[in-house]
Amino acid sequence: MKIVGVVACLAFLAGCGGQEEEANTPRKRAEAEISQVLRALEVNPDAPLLHFQLGQTYQKHGYVDSARTAFERCVELYESFAEAHLQLAQIYYEEGDLERSVRAYEQTVRFDAGNAAAYNNLGFVYKKLDRPEEAVKAYERAIAADSLFAQAYNNLGQLFKNREEHEQAIALFRRAIAIKPDFPEVYINLAGVYEGRDVDEETSVWQTFLAKFGEDQQYSVHARERLARLKTP
Repeated sequence: MKIVGVVACLAFLAGCGGQEEEANTPRKRAEAEISQVLRALEVNPDAPLLHFQLGQTYQKHGYVDSARTAFERCVELYESFAEAHLQLAQIYYEEGDLERSVRAYEQTVRFDAGNAAAYNNLGFVYKKLDRPEEAVKAYERAIAADSLFAQAYNNLGQLFKNREEHEQAIALFRRAIAIKPDFPEVYINLAGVYEGRDVDEETSVWQTFLAKFGEDQQYSVHARERLARLKTP
């Protein structure tokens, strides 16, 4: 009888452990977190912050459609909730809806004029939509909001490079490098401006690149190939 009792006790403990483990699965944790916010919304259904928190919770656990709905409800209730517009802009972009993404980014910076990252992202989406003039303005606003935003200088430089406004592009790329010397893509872009125009400057950029990043960086092979071509008479 004692043995049976011990076995029964162990079986009971094993069962309890299994239930505890099951309750701690990612799906169960997601359900618990979502349910907690939903219960709060039952008490206060028109609270924008709760809808935003619900969207964040859905997003955290990969429920993008539900997250989008929650963020959309948040801005319906409180239009100037900039962070909710930002989350929507990113969701729309990832879904390939660039027009809605632009509108959401525009709303973000409307209510948060100092958000340099949002301006930078807005410029990127404008560029994807072939709206370069608006992209230029967005990148300029990003730089105005954060004068040390190397990515914005690089992005703006690419637009000027595409328009063959080389001196402006060079100045922007060099400013980005001065701010963030370990930003490899800027060196690539700067060398591209000099390509076919100034052999000495292009050579200098590639040499600096290899000295800075070594032989194992993903662009190092291209850098070596360009230097070899530049040395060929």
